[in-house]
Amino acid sequence: MALAAALAAAACLGRGAVRGAEAGIAAAGAASSASTAWLLSAREMSPRAFWHAFGGGMALRAGAAAALAGWAWRRPEVSLAAALLSYAFVLTGLQLFLDFKFVRQK
Repeated sequence: MALAAALAAAACLGRGAVRGAEAGIAAAGAASSASTAWLLSAREMSPRAFWHAFGGGMALRAGAAAALAGWAWRRPEVSLAAALLSYAFVLTGLQLFLDFKFVRQK
């Protein structure tokens, strides 16, 4: 189904939208995974370390969005809108999944 969606996007929106979406998905995966790993490592230390990791993870995700926007802005063959939209939606879903699966108290 994902392949069908990618092919449809390429046919309807062009290659620039697909490249932007690919970059957004990759950036969201990296930022979300790093943020969750940081939270998991800090959770064992102290509540203060956990909240520092929480804030740091938010800064990391904002920095990744800014870096993605800068990267796509300088490349005319990449759709900035597709990159940022895919980043936002994938980041939200993946972050919720990882937080509920690994970070939440059992």
